[in-house]
Amino acid sequence: MRKPFFLLFVVCILLFSCSKEKYSSEEKKFMKTYKEILVARYTFSDSVKANQEVNKILKRNGFTLREFLNFSWNLRMKDTKKFQEMMDSVKNEASREVIDALKKEIQTR
Repeated sequence: MRKPFFLLFVVCILLFSCSKEKYSSEEKKFMKTYKEILVARYTFSDSVKANQEVNKILKRNGFTLREFLNFSWNLRMKDTKKFQEMMDSVKNEASREVIDALKKEIQTR
């Protein structure tokens, strides 16, 4: 009688743990914003224009600069390994996006 309950318990735990998303909606929003910032920094060689674009990106995504930096700091302090994983993922996505855009630009010349 105990085995079926234990087995059911294990199956429920496995199903629950598998369905949990890797990143919260706030973390996803942060990652999206950071990726847009990186792309803007890669795109604009003029730092004044880049800074203006970064401010637009932050505003569009519902952050002030202070909120964005605080969110970043809190993520890092909460789980350094996860934070580094997030940053690596975002940097790779941003790099791919910039490289793809440059390839398209070269092909249209």
